Amino acid sequence: MTNPTGWTSPAAMIQTVAEISPPIDPNRILSTLLAVDVVLLGLAVVIVLAFLAWVLRQRRDPLGNTPLRPNRIREDSLALAAMAYILAVILLSGLMSLTHGAEESLISTLGIGIGAQLAGSAACLAIASKRFDGGVARFLWGRPGDSRRLWAPMIAALAVVGIGLCPAVSELTMRCIQLVAPEFSFPLHPTIQALRDDEQPMIVVLTLWSGAVVIAPIAEELFFRGLLQTAMLNVTRNRWSAIAIASALFALVHYRQPHAVAALMALSVLLGFAYERTGSLLPPILIHAAFNAKTLIWEALGAFPT
Repeated sequence: MTNPTGWTSPAAMIQTVAEISPPIDPNRILSTLLAVDVVLLGLAVVIVLAFLAWVLRQRRDPLGNTPLRPNRIREDSLALAAMAYILAVILLSGLMSLTHGAEESLISTLGIGIGAQLAGSAACLAIASKRFDGGVARFLWGRPGDSRRLWAPMIAALAVVGIGLCPAVSELTMRCIQLVAPEFSFPLHPTIQALRDDEQPMIVVLTLWSGAVVIAPIAEELFFRGLLQTAMLNVTRNRWSAIAIASALFALVHYRQPHAVAALMALSVLLGFAYERTGSLLPPILIHAAFNAKTLIWEALGAFPT
């Protein structure tokens, strides 16, 4: 069926190319993606083992000599940011009801979700401008003068670990759930579910990709790493405890996908480590964006079951 807008989803594009070019065995594509996943998993394991060996050899905390973040972030800062997000959801829900009716639709869900994330991000930046020494610049980029020469290899290594290891953790979690509840139906992420509709107009598809790869990583890292993890560090005075608490809460907000909670917990620990190690939000944002982008690319290539 032809889309009246002239736009087809990435999956439909691949199907169209396949129809006008020599046939490609879908099993070959899947086997190639699986091989790539196996290589990424192998690299992730090597990186983790090398890191553990370095820690054991050095016999010191890898976060023991990391940049300080002088600030006055407290529990009320978290409450203000959360209230901004909730208020945006309420206001945008009312606006969507007036303009699109009471029935929930993809457009309204997108508008509410992205609008709330932008409002929450603005609140995080406003709070940081007042309560971080050095303001927003220090909150985002770290302390001037800190060495950044090792950022690129660290970001690449942690991205490989996240992209390679987390899908394996998710798969293992799914198998464990199936042992207990064989009939359990694993829910799709709303973004994946929406992208599987071949009739989506181009603007919706671009919005879905932008939301997953750009807006969500920025909004979530501003709050969970920038505010929450910092507040927990102020309370516990221990960087690993702060990472663990922030990671647990980050994973739990994705409770609607129980099979992904453990994998997202692992990813969040990597993000938290990157933040503590550099004192900047740029590394966790980039790692988070790379993780989401890989998921969407694999989805477009048909790597996930329907």
